[in-house]
Amino acid sequence: MTSPATSPSALPEVLIFGEVLFDCFPEGRRVLGGAPFNVAWGLQGFGLRPRLLSAVGADAPGDEIRERMQAWGMLVDGVQVREDLQTGAVEVTVEEGEPSYDIAAPRAWDAIAPADPGQVSLLYHGALALRSAGNRRTFSTLCTELSAPRFFDVNLRPPHTPLQRVQEWLPGAAWVKMNLSELGELSGMPEVTLAGSDAAIDTLRERYGIGTVLLTAGADGARIRGAYGEGMLSPAPSPAEMRDAVGAGDAFAAVTVRGLLRGVPAQMLLQQAGAFAAAVCGLQGATTDDPAFYRLQESF
Repeated sequence: MTSPATSPSALPEVLIFGEVLFDCFPEGRRVLGGAPFNVAWGLQGFGLRPRLLSAVGADAPGDEIRERMQAWGMLVDGVQVREDLQTGAVEVTVEEGEPSYDIAAPRAWDAIAPADPGQVSLLYHGALALRSAGNRRTFSTLCTELSAPRFFDVNLRPPHTPLQRVQEWLPGAAWVKMNLSELGELSGMPEVTLAGSDAAIDTLRERYGIGTVLLTAGADGARIRGAYGEGMLSPAPSPAEMRDAVGAGDAFAAVTVRGLLRGVPAQMLLQQAGAFAAAVCGLQGATTDDPAFYRLQESF
């Protein structure tokens, strides 16, 4: 298994904070997952150099995660090993193509210890990894040590991510990615639509000092609105083959992060991200260890 990676000596471009785990499907299949991990894997596939700050258990699943990361060319120095907690696991069920998740707690990624962040161009995180008080302390310290802009991928997962906790981390984010339902909850405008989302987005940006919002709406498409520019993709590209939507949002985020680092215009960024998310819907799970899959997406 070989990734289209950059030289191992290259410096990290993105620091990714959060969970790495196994998604466990009803038929017994296990797939590496966790939104931050999926984004890191995708960025590595595109030839970037992400560093994942996370934790696994001192167990067979934890060993497998680190081994597969190394085989894919990823940095593993940020993945801590916990003797006291098991590696993360999520029971995934899929109905009519849409996944639901039962997330085990506590797990190793709930106990990420402080680490030297180094110099990076972007800090990516979600809300789920902030469910533990220890991680919130670690992440708060990390934010004070970094001058890099922050990309907050909301990913509401009740009951692990109470709305109030998400609101605590919105202020000052350069980018916030959310779906229509999350925008409705956070803005107090539950009937918001993709085309009619201007007021809700602007309310959030003004209330929390957010730079740019990336809004996703499933098959209806996505939009970008804020300091980075304005773009609308509607409808979303249709998958050539629909297996499941696990990781489609993470795929969208990975291409967005890549585009930000390259300075890709907002409309083109949406088109690239939408095409890749549609391609991921043809996978079982969120990632693949086939480097050709990521090289193909470079043409989008």
